[in-house]
Amino acid sequence: MSIKLLTYLVYMNNRILIDATTIIEKKDGLSQYIISLLNNFSEEALDSYEISVLVNKNLQREEFWEVIKTRGYKTATAYIAPIGPKREWDMFWYLLKHKNEFDLFHSTSNQYPAFLKNGIATVHDITFKKYLNSKWWTFNMGIRFLNFVIKNALKNAAAVIAVSDYTKKDLIDNYKINLRDSEKIKVIYEGWEHLEDIKADESSESFPKINDYLFYVGTTRVHKNMKNLLKAFNIAIASLPKNIKLVVSGNETYLNEDDKSTIAAINKEGERVLLTGFVSNSRLQYLFKNADAFIFPSLSEGFGIPVLESFYFKKPLLCSNTTSLPEIAGDAALYFNPESPENMAEVILQFFYNRKIEAELIEKSAERLKLFSWKKAASETLDLYREILKKKNKN
Repeated sequence: MSIKLLTYLVYMNNRILIDATTIIEKKDGLSQYIISLLNNFSEEALDSYEISVLVNKNLQREEFWEVIKTRGYKTATAYIAPIGPKREWDMFWYLLKHKNEFDLFHSTSNQYPAFLKNGIATVHDITFKKYLNSKWWTFNMGIRFLNFVIKNALKNAAAVIAVSDYTKKDLIDNYKINLRDSEKIKVIYEGWEHLEDIKADESSESFPKINDYLFYVGTTRVHKNMKNLLKAFNIAIASLPKNIKLVVSGNETYLNEDDKSTIAAINKEGERVLLTGFVSNSRLQYLFKNADAFIFPSLSEGFGIPVLESFYFKKPLLCSNTTSLPEIAGDAALYFNPESPENMAEVILQFFYNRKIEAELIEKSAERLKLFSWKKAASETLDLYREILKKKNKN
């Protein structure tokens, strides 16, 4: 038998296409998830499988392309909308045209293609069921569409990756999944090693020096709970030293008039709330390192990478007691009820007036961090690829 034929037989039914069309230029959790998986697949896996990455044309993301180059991935390019019905249409035509070029498709975002059978779906959360920032309010079309997408993934995918036990349970409870079908949902936690790759940025040297502050990073979407964080800080400042500030980094798009009014009221006698907008990774690192503590007031999270970021930077964590967050943070956080600004304010004051808590939280967070790893996530994802391909090859 010729070497060429042997090579063909080895790779037959081992061609994997990983969807990276949802990667964007700015820092976000989904992009980081995809990039980190690609960066942590083992060399053995890359030798055993023919892995290609589907990416949108003209994507500008240096971090992503560096991984593609150094790990030697093949890429396929297309124009695929990031979300919504147009994404279904774009993906339909792409996969129809190229269906014979891969044996397994991994959908890394929540939107698994409606017509695709026996691929791998990823569900990061189903936050949309309670909190949806969307223009499709007519007849709840946004929620209806996203419900359709998740139901389809649970029905047609060969396996579904959930990023936490909470997300798995949320899927089972909301979509009435029986015990047998629930076995196709595999929990694979996310990781933190991407933080080790942050390079020094000379421009950070000119970044305004900030000290004595509580730090939050993320978007201002409804479920991120900026409204109650601002209310809580407004309550707490009456009892906090005047040098203590709240620094907020990230997308400010969804700040509403009430939020802006609260910020204006807090800052009336001096700037106590600072909004940085998006910052570079190195500047974000600076803000973490110089903070007194990190606060995460979210109402709903499928995993919550900022929890691991606070652990990595050895910052005490003040955290919501809801959804996946206690599962990820364990005993390494001071918890509050995110629906209660008063309770959140109590926890803020508890931290600042009992700094002995700091050392205990940091020690516990170092132990929690050991439970999570992108290398582990990549290894478990590859095990799932192997399992699905093995089943397919038997049929």
